[in-house]
Amino acid sequence: MITILLEIREIILKAYQKVRFIVNPVVKFLFSLLVFSYINQEIGFDARFTKISVVLALALISAITPAGVLVLLTMALIVLHIYTACNFLAILLLMIFIIMYVALLRFSPKQIIAVVAIPMLAKYNLHYCVPILMGSISSPVGILPTIGGVALYHILDIVKEPAAREVEYKMEEVVELFTEVFDKIMADKPMIIMMVVFSIVIAVVWFIRRFSFDYAFEISLGAGVMVNILGFLIADLKYDVTVSIGTLIIMSLVSGVIAMLCDYMKRVLDYTAVERVQFEDDDYYYYVKAVPKVNISLREMDIKHFNRSAIDGEDYEYEEETEDEDYEPDVPFDRRDMEEEDQVTPEPAEEEEADVKEYTASSSKNPFKLLMKPKDQQNVKEGKESSEDYEEELILEDEDEDEDIEK
Repeated sequence: MITILLEIREIILKAYQKVRFIVNPVVKFLFSLLVFSYINQEIGFDARFTKISVVLALALISAITPAGVLVLLTMALIVLHIYTACNFLAILLLMIFIIMYVALLRFSPKQIIAVVAIPMLAKYNLHYCVPILMGSISSPVGILPTIGGVALYHILDIVKEPAAREVEYKMEEVVELFTEVFDKIMADKPMIIMMVVFSIVIAVVWFIRRFSFDYAFEISLGAGVMVNILGFLIADLKYDVTVSIGTLIIMSLVSGVIAMLCDYMKRVLDYTAVERVQFEDDDYYYYVKAVPKVNISLREMDIKHFNRSAIDGEDYEYEEETEDEDYEPDVPFDRRDMEEEDQVTPEPAEEEEADVKEYTASSSKNPFKLLMKPKDQQNVKEGKESSEDYEEELILEDEDEDEDIEK
């Protein structure tokens, strides 16, 4: 089972490496689309910015730019919506967002995406996974964007009601409006408790995962889930903060599983092959523990093709031949070698005894005979036999004359 999971992980990682230049912008586009749609639903005071064309344009810009641009566009969209309802409140929010953005961009530019991730995921009660992930991949500096995300999530709820009110351009009413907003922000116990609990979760996960004992990463994630549940339970009992216990426990466990899956895709360590090394130099003595990462090679599948005889029961293997344009023979072809082979005369083979029929005039075929009629052919044959008898008689007469002369 473990081998199958590792093979699935390897397949996913290899596929992602091939298409990551396409997948990353697409994921950023979809996430940005959800963020801007969420803001338009929560504070959609200006109908011009709720149009689908505007939302798609903002999401497209965020997909091809760094994460800081997405946060900047999100804050700008919130300010524009508030400005349509209340100008003075928009100015106050603009000042708060400028300070927040500069501080986050200065200290944690890589984790700034958490500012918009927490309000977005809080709608589905999945914001508990953000501090766990921040503690597993970042340092305690990740507390800043997490706090900023919690603040942004609660500020949206706070400014909705004052922004809907009509305020006259009088100094007293403007000061009263600012005072009301500040008092609500400072007196918002759920926001403060969430900031504190998330900060503790990040610190605990980061602290435990830095230890050298086995399975430190997995234990740190479990500790983060437990701290998150205990922190909100204590806040519910002591500070009268309304928390749904069942939702808190279930969604915290789900967030822990999501964080564990992300950590599994990032690294898999083999604690059965741990190596410890000790060495020293002029100033220090070092104790090093090396834990290898698990790397598994995918199994190659051999595909065999069978013809009809194999299907009928015969054990015959057939391999399809494919033409390869880049095929190169093992032995390079040399035309000179071909010419030398042509010039070599083969060795004479041993003469074999064979029955050769001696050529005679009688055995030859007369080509004109084929053109004669059957009757003419019979006459020619008879004339040939008579001429042969005549030659024999002449030879015998010559022999008799020779004998008479000798006598």
